[in-house]
Amino acid sequence: MAIRIDYLAKETGNNLVRNPTLTAATVLTVSVSLALLGTALLISEGVSNLETHFKGDVEFIVWMDPSATDENVEVVRNFLDDSEAVRSQEWIDKEATFEQFQEFFADRPEILDLVDPDQLPPSFAVVPEFPDLALIRAIGADIEAFPGVSGVDYEEEFIKQLNTLSSRLSRIMIIAALLSAVASALLMYNTIRTGLFARRREIEVMRLVGATKWFIRIPFMLEGLLQGVIGAIFAAIAVFGLNKAIASSLAEMRDFQLFQNFALPNGEVLEVVVIIGVAGAVLGFVMAGVAVTKYLDA
Repeated sequence: MAIRIDYLAKETGNNLVRNPTLTAATVLTVSVSLALLGTALLISEGVSNLETHFKGDVEFIVWMDPSATDENVEVVRNFLDDSEAVRSQEWIDKEATFEQFQEFFADRPEILDLVDPDQLPPSFAVVPEFPDLALIRAIGADIEAFPGVSGVDYEEEFIKQLNTLSSRLSRIMIIAALLSAVASALLMYNTIRTGLFARRREIEVMRLVGATKWFIRIPFMLEGLLQGVIGAIFAAIAVFGLNKAIASSLAEMRDFQLFQNFALPNGEVLEVVVIIGVAGAVLGFVMAGVAVTKYLDA
């Protein structure tokens, strides 16, 4: 028995509106599960971009003692200027450090009242010529031996911590997305089964007049497919919105320029959207097919 396009459109539409509450609940659950999956992918890609950016513009900080003499500072500066492994260095004096401190604690005046510029350590912000961790640590070890140096901080360590944190968050969100996907699959299954039960007499008549199982199955599978796609559209809107919010927040944080790459460009967000779109379509199509098959084979 041939299947006409107008028949498929009519039957699929009728199936969607027959149980509007259940359909809406299914679409909402699919949206949540796919949005969680999309968020996990955003975090993973964002940290990957940070690592790429870090490798190209790695920086470490040489902290001087607040009581370091001009001679101590000059020794470190000359070492950095003479080192072929250092691309550039920037001296950040106590006043500049205090300005950064004031910006960071702008909403905590009680802390600002306790600190004056002389108590804060000056520093050198150093960019090495080659982003090689072993080389950077070797330079840092040499510098730490100089008088007046209180320590060396490597931004690489922070990136590693961020990567570990993001991996844990991604795993949690993927687990939550999988649990939500199970709930979505069960809702889809029950939605299709409810539609089949409501049309049981019509389906029996169709089978008696020679309708094949695929003729009966396809409209319901398209219903599941549409539910998954609609849920994916809502999830895609949420993912785009989240990425835009991250980009806007980072743009307003002048002290966090290193992390601008955490927000993905639209092209990479589109790749995430394609993934969740395919996931939603496959989830809906497959679960609808399982529900109809079980009903027809019963």
